[in-house]
Amino acid sequence: MKKIIKIIKIVKIKNIVILILILAFNTYAWFIYATRVSSSLTVHISSWNVQFSIGEEETVTNILIEVERIFPGMEPFEKHIEVKNKGEIKAILDYEIKSLKVMDEFYEIADDISSKDLENKMKTDYPFEINVTSNDTELAAGTGTGSFTITVNWPFESGDDELDTLWGNKAYEFYSLNPDAKSIEIGLTLIAQQIAQ
Repeated sequence: MKKIIKIIKIVKIKNIVILILILAFNTYAWFIYATRVSSSLTVHISSWNVQFSIGEEETVTNILIEVERIFPGMEPFEKHIEVKNKGEIKAILDYEIKSLKVMDEFYEIADDISSKDLENKMKTDYPFEINVTSNDTELAAGTGTGSFTITVNWPFESGDDELDTLWGNKAYEFYSLNPDAKSIEIGLTLIAQQIAQ
């Protein structure tokens, strides 16, 4: 008991009162700070809505274009894909060729074959012309429209009789062995990318 009395004499009562007051004020200040701080954050997220459609049907961005039969002097094949930007952000159009099948030859993107390689093959390796184009690469926000067009054309006289004969014979043999198969199949990925505002 003597020790406790000694400690109480050393620590004066007024020091304990001051300590209690300081703690009380700090606690009060903390609660005032915690209840008065408020933040308001308003965020608008721009909508992203680009639609691809073939005719009246809406389509996805990965599509397969199929051409029934090809031969010299054929009626040109043409497929249109409409694109509408209904979102709040401008978009830019592009495409990537994923695969190409011409009769019994098949190519697809791999380590050694790129989309550009397939596109060059379509333009240079055959007597017929296979083209993929887009008429408007930048779509305005909300109202922008554009389209992709895929065409296949084999004129009666392509200018290279040897190539015409080679591929004309291949086409005949292919149809004889595969009457229900498609002559050309092009796997495409249609791309609409956001343009920074």
